[in-house]
Amino acid sequence: MSRKIPVLTAEEAAALIENGQTIGFSGFTPAGACKEIPKALAARAQAQHDQGKPFKVGVITGASTGDSLDGHLARADAMLFRTPYQSNASLREAINTGKIPYFDMHLSLTAQYMKYGFFGKIHWAIVEACDISDDGEIVLSTSGGVSPTALQLADKVLIELNAFHSKQLRGIHDIYIPQSPPHRREIPIYSAGDRCGEVSVKIDPAKIAGIVLTNAPDEVAPFRETDPVSEKIGEQVAEFLASEIKAGRIPREFLPLQSGVGNIANAVLGCLGKHKDIPAFDMYSEVLQDSVVDLIEQGKIKTASATSMTMSKQAIERVYANIEHFKKLLVLRPIEISNNPEVVRRIGVVSVN
Repeated sequence: MSRKIPVLTAEEAAALIENGQTIGFSGFTPAGACKEIPKALAARAQAQHDQGKPFKVGVITGASTGDSLDGHLARADAMLFRTPYQSNASLREAINTGKIPYFDMHLSLTAQYMKYGFFGKIHWAIVEACDISDDGEIVLSTSGGVSPTALQLADKVLIELNAFHSKQLRGIHDIYIPQSPPHRREIPIYSAGDRCGEVSVKIDPAKIAGIVLTNAPDEVAPFRETDPVSEKIGEQVAEFLASEIKAGRIPREFLPLQSGVGNIANAVLGCLGKHKDIPAFDMYSEVLQDSVVDLIEQGKIKTASATSMTMSKQAIERVYANIEHFKKLLVLRPIEISNNPEVVRRIGVVSVN
């Protein structure tokens, strides 16, 4: 941990943020989402409202986040706007009743729109990390999201340094940010496991206003045991893809898979792993869930690329217990790359949602 960057409480960090400012937060699903500063920011907003003073901030994230971020800020009526995707019940209610302006978009466009200035100035980046150096090198935790772009664009930065996440995550990330047109080149990814960027984000350390020390797992709900219905769905999807291989419409060596989020997605991946006619495969996805850990340990997944590890506490602890092995097979990217249609089309992703 840097000794030159001040260590703050979450309340001290929240006190630095002003009404009307826009914040780029880390997190894609609850994975890698900030936990303490947003709660303190919500409490500050509530206190300001109780005094009859306005206090709202613009919120840009990778996608949905944990309740500590989306839920607390929504319930405190502390959001000036919210984009690009959310799944929190409190936030959804506030959006549907018109209290919080909200707009959705293709997630791969968010970082680009930030760079183009479509959201105005990015005043703050508030990002969870597992490590930080004196010279402003930041190792993200369990997600990429829009964190790299937010860290580059923001006037000031606050870091939640989360001791729950292993510092040995260094090397799992592949941080690549395309140049803006007319200087943009093709994204040099030609298979799911290719790397083309950096393992960390490097910024001017003078921008870092403070570090808040935390120690908490991601707020990922535990997955249910596979039930007969989800198992049957998984079996039918696996049988369908196996039949496509036999018919020659999918190459015999198979294609990279993208998987959705939730208990059915977990079951589908498990059934794909068990099917005798489906070879070991790559993943090029948004999210990696608990079933991916099982399949890697079984040798059924060769490489897995995503923007987040949305895993239960038990699953992520299994990854950390054997982190050097998993780092050889897992890649975490910014959402601008994990969801980019150029790469998806080039490598022929089979999307299962």
